[in-house]
Amino acid sequence: MKTLITARFDKSQTELLESITKDYEFAGYGVTGIKMPVPEMKEKIRGIELLISEFEDITREVIEAADALKIIVCCRNEAFASIDIEAATEKGIPVFRAAGRNAIAVAEHTIALLMCVSKNISLTDHLLKYTDQLTGVHYNDDGGKRAETMSEWSMDPTAPFALYGGGPEMFGKTFGQIGFGMIGREVAKRADALGMKVLIYDPFVEQAGMDYVHGQKTDLETLMKESDFISVNCNVTPGTIGIVSREMIALMKPTAYFVNTARAKVLDYDALYDALAEKRIAGAGLDVYPVEPIPAGDKFLSLRNVVLTPHLAGSARDIVGHQIDITLHDVKKYLAGEKPAFLCNPEVMK
Repeated sequence: MKTLITARFDKSQTELLESITKDYEFAGYGVTGIKMPVPEMKEKIRGIELLISEFEDITREVIEAADALKIIVCCRNEAFASIDIEAATEKGIPVFRAAGRNAIAVAEHTIALLMCVSKNISLTDHLLKYTDQLTGVHYNDDGGKRAETMSEWSMDPTAPFALYGGGPEMFGKTFGQIGFGMIGREVAKRADALGMKVLIYDPFVEQAGMDYVHGQKTDLETLMKESDFISVNCNVTPGTIGIVSREMIALMKPTAYFVNTARAKVLDYDALYDALAEKRIAGAGLDVYPVEPIPAGDKFLSLRNVVLTPHLAGSARDIVGHQIDITLHDVKKYLAGEKPAFLCNPEVMK
């Protein structure tokens, strides 16, 4: 099966790839780090039977130019971001996606954001490295044998211990998980492992499916009211757009922290900003934004009680191996006449 691979590829998956095809070529983003332009893809796709892509735009033009294409693999959670699935379906071409490829990475980033903001890790790191607010400072309780023995920075009320310490432990607190799909489950597992009580809002999952993380199914209002830490990890659908609304944010405890590593559309950013600026909630961690890259001078950049990362949660070196493993095992099932797990257009199998 003549194969074109424009996705990033982990060489540890070569044996799996060669169990499907030994006639393959690497090109595009996976080689150069730059997406192959559509006109070039239209030429390159001729004669290709299996396409393994990631970020290239596989448009209707590209699919119509394909004269031998039998299978499209998209190494992303959301294949529609790169693939014209409707055009592929019209030609009877199955499209596979790498569902859950970065679930662990996003879950770890979620917990990291909550720890960074609640324990002032990012703020104090910045103050130490890029300002003189905490360095070369003399406090009223300087010196003495006790300071030498204890290696204490200072217990003065103007010192970091008093100003930036005192963040909450996560153990024994209540963790609210909005969305219990692949990523939400990984986040909830980590919250449970940290000794937190886990509340879960997901109308499509029954209580029995939450028991393994000691999760308690609840409604969104209860979750927002009772949680000390809240994470949203759900897909963007008509039912989830703006799900974390101004009304929901108003229900949060003044000591609560919120994190969004999902998509910007699920959150009312103006309402979150107001709550943070007015200290009506303790803090937040954000990895996604209404406009990306985030504009210079954006109002969130001025807040000290928010930790921001530039859409990095889903990025980890291990993902490259995960995405190939997930999709190619599905392709093998399909070729064997079995039901694949992550087929975007199952109607092509009828």
